[in-house]
Amino acid sequence: MDITYKPKVFFTSNVFSTKEIGSNEQISEKYRTAIDDLWQELDQTAEFQIFNGRFPSEKEIKKELKIFNPDILGCHLSHPISSKILKNSNIFAISTSTAGYNHIQRTEEDDILITHTPGILHKTVADYTIALIMANLRNLIDLHNYVWNEQWTSDDKWDLDQSLSSVITDKTLGIIGLGEIGKEIVRKLYPWGVKILYSDKNQMKQFEKDYPLIEFKENIKDIFRESDIISLHIPLNKYTINLVNRDLLKLMKKGSLLINTARGGILELETLLNMLENKEVQINIAFDVFPVEPIDSNTLMRLKNIKREQPNIRMILIPHNASADANTRAKMNILFLKDIIKIIKSSCIEDLREIHIIPEHKKLIKERKWRIFNYWEKK
Repeated sequence: MDITYKPKVFFTSNVFSTKEIGSNEQISEKYRTAIDDLWQELDQTAEFQIFNGRFPSEKEIKKELKIFNPDILGCHLSHPISSKILKNSNIFAISTSTAGYNHIQRTEEDDILITHTPGILHKTVADYTIALIMANLRNLIDLHNYVWNEQWTSDDKWDLDQSLSSVITDKTLGIIGLGEIGKEIVRKLYPWGVKILYSDKNQMKQFEKDYPLIEFKENIKDIFRESDIISLHIPLNKYTINLVNRDLLKLMKKGSLLINTARGGILELETLLNMLENKEVQINIAFDVFPVEPIDSNTLMRLKNIKREQPNIRMILIPHNASADANTRAKMNILFLKDIIKIIKSSCIEDLREIHIIPEHKKLIKERKWRIFNYWEKK
C-alpha cells in the first residue's frame, strides 16, 4: 500500500528499540531479528522519535509531544499518560506494550484508539505466581536468610520438627479473576489435585467442563473465608480499585497467603498494614505490585517492623517482575510494534480487525467517531 502521508510516532522509552530490548542476548535470536525487521518496516512507513531514556516524567512527555506533535504514541506501564496531555494533541492512537492499560487516562470524548498486548504474558505470570506460592508455603525466603545470615550453627542441627512448612496439595487455592492468567494457573495446578475455587464476573461453565473439579463462588467473601491461598488476577479499574478491603481481609484464615501479581491498587495496602500491625489478621503475603511503585520507604519500614515483631509472618516482596521472562517481553514488544504498523497502514474500520484494541473500544468500534478517521482522510 502506498502511503501518501507519513504519520509521526513517538515512543516514550528507548527500551522498545533494536539497540535496547532488540539487542538483549537473553532474548532468542529469532525474536531479536523480528524486532529489527519491524523497526526497519516502521522506518519506511512513519516518521518516529524515541525518548532518550526509559522513564520520562509527565512533564518531559508533555514537552516532547508539544515539540514533535505525534499522531501515534507508544508507551508501557511506567509511562502514565494523562488526559490533559492527550486532549489538545493530534494523537489518534496509543499503543501500550502491556496487557493492562490503566496507566492511560482516556479523554472525555474517548476517541483515541488504544491497543495493548494480551495473550502473551499469561503463561509466565502464572508460572511466577506458582513460584511465589511454593516459596511462601515452604518458607524458602526465611530459610535462605537463616543460612545467609550465619544463624545455622552446629548447635542447630537437623531435627524432626524443625522449620515445618506445608505442601500445596493440602491447600485450597482461591483465584480472584479467571482471565488468561487465572485459567493458566488452573491448567498448571489441576493435575496436582489442588482444590481450586474461583470468583469472576461470570461463571466459566465451558472452562469448568474441561476442569470439572474447580468451583465457582458467586460471593467473593466465600473465597476469602474458605481459601488457604488467595491470588489476585483482575485488572485495575473503577470497579476493582480497593476491592480487597477490611471486610474481605478480616475473613482470611490465620496463616493463609495473599498473593498480588495484578495491580497494587486492587488492595487497600494501608488497611492491611494497620490490620497486621494491630494483629487483627495474621496472614502471609507475596506481592509483586504496589499502589506506589517503587514501594515508598514508609511502607517498607512498616513491613519490616511487622516482620520483626511477628517473625512467623512470611513475606515476599518483588519489584513488579512477574512478566519478566526475556522472550515474553520480546513477544510483547513485537506485538506492540506490529499493531502500530497495522494502524499506520489502515484505511478503514475493517483494517483494524486484527489489531489488539482494548475491549472497551472494540465494542464501540463501529459506533464512535474516532480521531483516526481524520488520518484516513489524509491518506
